[in-house]
Amino acid sequence: MVVRFVRDETAEAAAEDASTLNELPAPPRQLLDRHGARVLDPATAVVAAGQPAPRTTVYRPGVFLIPQRYLRDQQALAAINGVLARIGLYAAPAARSGGTKETARHQQLEDLPVRALLHVREDADPVVVDCWKALQLLRSAAAGERPELDPEMVAAISPEHLLFTTPVFGGVPWETSGLGGTPWETSGFGAGSSYGRTRGANRIPVTLAAAPPYRTEKPAHRRPVIAVLDTGIGPHPWFGLADRSGPPPAGAGLAVAPGIQAAILQAELDAGTTQLLSGYWDAPTSGQPLIGDVDTDTGHGLFIAGIIRQACPEADTLAIRVVHSDGVAYEADVLLALHLLADRVRTAQADNRPEDVVDIVSLSLGYYEENAADIAYTGQFGAAIAELLGLGVLVAAAAGNDATTRRFYPAAFADQPLSGGCGPQVISVGALNPDVTASKALFSNEGPWVRAWATGAGVVSTFPTDVRGTAAADHEVPGYGRSSFDPDDYSAGFAVWDGTSFAAPLAAAELGRALLQAGGLDTVDRETVVKRAWTALGSL
Repeated sequence: MVVRFVRDETAEAAAEDASTLNELPAPPRQLLDRHGARVLDPATAVVAAGQPAPRTTVYRPGVFLIPQRYLRDQQALAAINGVLARIGLYAAPAARSGGTKETARHQQLEDLPVRALLHVREDADPVVVDCWKALQLLRSAAAGERPELDPEMVAAISPEHLLFTTPVFGGVPWETSGLGGTPWETSGFGAGSSYGRTRGANRIPVTLAAAPPYRTEKPAHRRPVIAVLDTGIGPHPWFGLADRSGPPPAGAGLAVAPGIQAAILQAELDAGTTQLLSGYWDAPTSGQPLIGDVDTDTGHGLFIAGIIRQACPEADTLAIRVVHSDGVAYEADVLLALHLLADRVRTAQADNRPEDVVDIVSLSLGYYEENAADIAYTGQFGAAIAELLGLGVLVAAAAGNDATTRRFYPAAFADQPLSGGCGPQVISVGALNPDVTASKALFSNEGPWVRAWATGAGVVSTFPTDVRGTAAADHEVPGYGRSSFDPDDYSAGFAVWDGTSFAAPLAAAELGRALLQAGGLDTVDRETVVKRAWTALGSL
């Protein structure tokens, strides 16, 4: 496998083509309905005076994201609701039902964006609940020489986007099931593409005749820790997991974060979310149990953990489940996980607790911002990433799979200016093919904001051994024990898969190897960690 880091001065600039910026395939309606989401249509979206025309994105219409300090300020909330009353709506904080230590801790993070739910006023006529329209009204009220609302407060309010693992819209870019309407279906690549395989998910089960990559049993120094925010974990012998009866054993190279998982679940329960992340196990296997198809992203997180195990076996993977098995993540859940990770690292550095440090975060998810002036409207996500960078945590993020130059966040933060004294900026990663020249994969996004390239097509890695869908061998010979290939039986524990989702953790593993070479991982004060991050990146 290949990893290439691009230096700023040699970055190849692929300019955005304004004529194609909105040409993204739409998610299947069943996916939108499952998560209570809506596509923002630039042709019909309302826009406040002075605001840019929006681009396509996916959001949850009944939810705002607002920093906690404003939701707790009764005067500020009353001012917001005074404006929203004009369209028959009001915003209210999600109910707090107490709970875990992590829940209590994140309630102290004043800048943490949390959900505010939109409701119809009792005295209002029937109205469509749409946070986008409501947000345009708030922005109008914050404009002009004598604004009704604090412009700084309104600038911090945003829709809750749906984030997708890097197969963004319609399952996967090389979709063969007919649900997607992807660029490949309209450009002639569709089912005939070399990336198309089976069942519309572009992965197939394989066997691997190789022992688990060797790990030192008792290392002399602390191992680098790579946090993977994804679909969670499943059973696999590489990680000492025979079934789903308990967490990974100590020393297995895979760990979970029950406190952070509990905080994510509590936040979803408080907001009345119907699709819940009820733990660190990657489940359910199928989003449509009456059909029984394996979901598009089942096994995604464990596949990534296996890539890290192959490329940097001395590293530990910390798996945090923020993605549903259909590849969808809610922005508030991801932001909460990032803030709690930063809080964990900050405390570990201050208290000299090396065992709680996270060195690298690998993100194989993202979204397209709706505003042309992207960076001005991604403040909440940018702030969460900046927290980690300021602590010296390296962040690798997948560039996306829509063959576009449109900026895909958080990867597109890679070319933003750094504040003084922090670690390296986000490392955005595009996908390479597994050929001898390591050519760029047809599906990969690119642009001047893509700062690394790694093998992301034809990747073989670990897959949960207990996953089996309803697809079966299409031909059997009775009495002879012979049949054709079963595309839904993953009991051998491995699969082959494509996507920038798998290029990003490969780059993260390479960073882990560089940190090991830099040495001194047992010293975890902030200044040392920041210097070590720069040294590691500079060596690649």
